Amino acid sequence: MYHDRVRRSLAQGTALFTLVVAGAFPAQAQQAPSTATAAAAQDDPAPAAPQTPAVSDAEAADIVVTGSRIGASGFNAPTPVTVASSEKLREAAPGNLADGLNQLPVFAGSIKSSNSLPTAANRNIGQNLLNLRALGPTRTLVLLNGQRMVANNVLGSVDINVIPQGLVSRVDVVTGGASAAYGSDAVAGVVNFVLDTTLDGFKAELQGGISTYGDARQFYGSFAYGRSFASDRGRIVLGFDAFDQKGIGPLKETGRDFFDNGEGTIVIPNGRPRQFNARQVRSGQATYGGLIVSGPLVGTEFLTGGGTAVHDYGSPGASNYAWVNGGNGAKGNLGLLPAQQRLSGYARAEFDVTDTLTVFADGLYARSHTDQEAFYNYATTAVAQYTIYRDNAYLPAAIAARMDAAGITEFKLGRAESELPLVHNVATTNVYRTSVGLRGAIDDTWKYDAAYTFGQTNQYMANTNLSVTRNAYAAADAVRNTAGQIVCRSTLAGLDPGCTPRNLFGVQPVDQAISDYVTDDSFLNLRLRQQVFSANIRGNLGDNFQIAGPIAVAAGFEYRKESAFQTVDAISPTANNFAGVRGAPAAINGVQGPFRFFNPLPFSGRYDIKEAYLEVGLPVLKDSAIGSLDLNGAIRHARYSTSGGVTTWKAGGSWALTDALRLRGTLSRDVRAPNLQELFNPGLKTSGNVSYPGQGTLPTTTFLRGNLGLAPEKARTLTGGVVYKPPFVPGLQASLDYYSIRVKDAIGFFSEERIIRECFDGNQAQCAQLTVTGGTLTVNRGYVNLSQQAVAGLDFEMSYRTDLAGGVFGYRIVANHALKNESVTPGSAPTIALGLSSAPKWGGLLQVDWKKGPLGVFVQERYLGPARQGVDTPWIDGVDIADGRIPHVFYTNLNVNYDLGLTSGKQQLFVSVQNLFDRRIPFGAFGVSSSFASSYNAAYDVIGRYITAGVRVSF
Repeated sequence: MYHDRVRRSLAQGTALFTLVVAGAFPAQAQQAPSTATAAAAQDDPAPAAPQTPAVSDAEAADIVVTGSRIGASGFNAPTPVTVASSEKLREAAPGNLADGLNQLPVFAGSIKSSNSLPTAANRNIGQNLLNLRALGPTRTLVLLNGQRMVANNVLGSVDINVIPQGLVSRVDVVTGGASAAYGSDAVAGVVNFVLDTTLDGFKAELQGGISTYGDARQFYGSFAYGRSFASDRGRIVLGFDAFDQKGIGPLKETGRDFFDNGEGTIVIPNGRPRQFNARQVRSGQATYGGLIVSGPLVGTEFLTGGGTAVHDYGSPGASNYAWVNGGNGAKGNLGLLPAQQRLSGYARAEFDVTDTLTVFADGLYARSHTDQEAFYNYATTAVAQYTIYRDNAYLPAAIAARMDAAGITEFKLGRAESELPLVHNVATTNVYRTSVGLRGAIDDTWKYDAAYTFGQTNQYMANTNLSVTRNAYAAADAVRNTAGQIVCRSTLAGLDPGCTPRNLFGVQPVDQAISDYVTDDSFLNLRLRQQVFSANIRGNLGDNFQIAGPIAVAAGFEYRKESAFQTVDAISPTANNFAGVRGAPAAINGVQGPFRFFNPLPFSGRYDIKEAYLEVGLPVLKDSAIGSLDLNGAIRHARYSTSGGVTTWKAGGSWALTDALRLRGTLSRDVRAPNLQELFNPGLKTSGNVSYPGQGTLPTTTFLRGNLGLAPEKARTLTGGVVYKPPFVPGLQASLDYYSIRVKDAIGFFSEERIIRECFDGNQAQCAQLTVTGGTLTVNRGYVNLSQQAVAGLDFEMSYRTDLAGGVFGYRIVANHALKNESVTPGSAPTIALGLSSAPKWGGLLQVDWKKGPLGVFVQERYLGPARQGVDTPWIDGVDIADGRIPHVFYTNLNVNYDLGLTSGKQQLFVSVQNLFDRRIPFGAFGVSSSFASSYNAAYDVIGRYITAGVRVSF
């Protein structure tokens, strides 16, 4: 199929993480700047910290982290920022910087590359999408060196994997609304990846890893080079990254009991509770050789060679369950880990034209390929089962005789189609990005910068080897012609030329002719394009306009144009047409989408945005009897071509009562406009099974559509906190902060379960999206402006650094306690998500670091608090599920490194062990069972103990 050619073509603020000891932990404290640091901050248009000055481990310097476009200028902005060094992120997760970030509590609910996803309809196969505050990746603005990144999927989010990780020096995270300073999409915050553009010399890293189960092998290599020229007036930086990871398919015996046995959630038809968790989930409607699921012969399964046996339904032993516990039905596993190959290259050149003017240009190319062995085609439920007639040419004589005795002429057959090739989830993404610009100084006070950035993402996504409905049913209705030959019955009427008849009774050998006729690839080719022009100026009004110090000012303009163009395979846009084909399900005749799982439609769309902003910093008090007080305000007006104008603003303050105690807070209004998918996508069809009150589990077809009538969502963000640095314990710092983000007219869509629940609670607008016909459910859902989405919570952080046992010792504690996570649909009661594993009430991280001479040791303990299963809202024990509790879990990572010191430069060997104690995924921490049994929650580790070893060199 097409994906095989693709594979062959590849060679392979709110929350405040502020107070951290400089150089020891991946964040830097927001303190009064030194002169050198303040100057550096003024030159940096990025949303957070200036470049960290070179200091020894024993000389931890205070670093200003502003989270503001103003820069420093003696002003401490109230918006807190985490500065995560690439070194510490690699110690926490050597294979991927994003995985290191995802372990911070503020990123709970992020999407990882290793997610096990059932179909390409999720649109993020193999991608790493950061999700601040569990508000969704689309509400997290991702920047590269302070400039916007082009989206890498139709959902409008950025895949962190495309960033050249070998050149990343730090990651700045503004954990609160920042739209007034940085523009649309910064509702939850900003994540800025800062590259080492001043690299002088060469550095490289090579590493390999493997799980203690002997799988998930991984290789990563990075090379970077930088040098100056023209008497240090020019600089050039080059970087290259390569990554290769072997996948784990659904058929592999791995030694992981939860995967090999197939743990999952089982729906109880019309039961109370509706579901229960099981250790060995098997299909109740299919075997690999076929299972009769209706009529007098129900429970008869076909064995290899056409023999039959009485089917073992396991527990509870009933034939009306889609999935059962135990028995000998087909296993419903998804692939555990996708195979991935990634390449990225980056080049940058800059030149000082004069002492006050620098021009620069850079370019990025990234290519990623993901191939997940996903699942077998399943012919189950009323919209997929086969109808077998008495005159079927392959029907075993014994079954024909039993049909005659029972007086029936047909029955329904469910199968897991093991003779057809496995379905693969495939994604190939190419990202191109280039930027040209300049920066300079008007005088010692005023700085400016301007840049033009072009970005483009080309993405191929597919579910390969899917059954084509008409072909599958035509091939199943095999009869004999007048010459005694077995043919497809429809060909007798001159239809379906080339149809290859199939024997569906018992496990059959692989037949390429049948596979070629019955299956095909459902795919899309998407092009996303972004163009951005931005210009900024910042400085202060001087001694003639000051209060307790000069008034800092920043202003700027940005024009952005976004467009999307999508083409698809020839089959997906067509409607099912079963004319002349016997036994095809009438419920989907005439319905768009002949593939069961992934039927994208072509679309195109574009919009542009014009934005201008002004930011002012007022130092009100300095070293007074009641301390130092700085106020900050910003306002931005944006005009969207699709929805008109909207204004955002921010107001905040930072009050240092003493050198040891500081209060801070912000209030802001933030916006996010609907993206290209939310506006223009005409529809995407998916299928599965959904529990429907009074009718048990129904086969379900869902259509998700864009909405040109969407308005921008508007958020109100409030933060407030205290920072304490006790003078009697040098090196100790602590902070406690409250955050609240309330999004009005939040853009989103509803899960099928939520639509059904709210319909049966009386919301007629939700009922209008549901249609039940002939035992099948159709859900027509589209993007809407929800009434409200809100999150709130507390962040705590403490860090300490001191000398210990002849070395330098430090620790850092980061904890989050979520207080609210809810959304409201017009006409319905609030939906409370707080307590789900994607929105846990508690999460925390402890990092301990010790270095003595050439030896360094890093230990990280990550805590995920107890959670509950559910979709949109936690399930109630005894009603929605028998027991939906997910226990807490600790994950321990250990990293040991040693500097060889052989020659000039640095040579470091390291060994990392992630999930040191091999904690398995908690029972119940898997996705909801619909068509498949085991889709695992991204919050938890499913690979187990993983060992990585490598070497880093620089000179």
